[in-house]
Amino acid sequence: MPLTDDVPVRRRSNRQAIATAERREQILDAAMTAFAEAGYHATSMRDIAGRVALSHTGLLHHFPDKAALLEAVLDRDLERAAVDAMLDPRQGESFLRGLVALAERDARDPERTRFYCVVGAEALTPTHPAHGYFRQWYARVREAVTAALEDLERRGHYTGPAGGIPLAAVHIASMREGLNQHWLLAPDEVDLVAAVTEQLQQYTDLPLNVLHGSSRSTTGA
Repeated sequence: MPLTDDVPVRRRSNRQAIATAERREQILDAAMTAFAEAGYHATSMRDIAGRVALSHTGLLHHFPDKAALLEAVLDRDLERAAVDAMLDPRQGESFLRGLVALAERDARDPERTRFYCVVGAEALTPTHPAHGYFRQWYARVREAVTAALEDLERRGHYTGPAGGIPLAAVHIASMREGLNQHWLLAPDEVDLVAAVTEQLQQYTDLPLNVLHGSSRSTTGA
């Protein structure tokens, strides 16, 4: 605070903190790319350090080990997704539209989607450092989708199977796994956003395609 009422304080920006934050973002970007290309186990900390022109010791200054780095990549992406889509399971309509918005975002960023496909598949092994992380995340997604569908049901806009909301939540929470692989392998044939929109539309009579600007037909999904 000012030392006197009439003398403003001139705060200097903490250049070191800013530089550290920027370097951290560079490391996370490089790690996501490396994990998407080769997977977690086949990627070394030295490889990631080389991508951002850091020494191995310099990288360890930011992240103590590879598992911590992977967790940071996952945390950052989930935080960004929450901000981008503004997902609120208490509002079923906006929640489903948020899922469409996330599909649109992912369609613009194949590397991110590939990262989740590769690491998610590896994490099926109980010894993988992200195994518990994905288990917890998928459970939270199912809970959120269930809440969103229940809100639609209360408002009279749920069109899925009567009494089948828990199973419908499983279907919605898991549908992207297969769709992502179809799209990554044949992006000119599979319209990811259209497939997601059409699948979600089965559970509500409210229009969900207001955010969807693609006109390609969907095949192979």
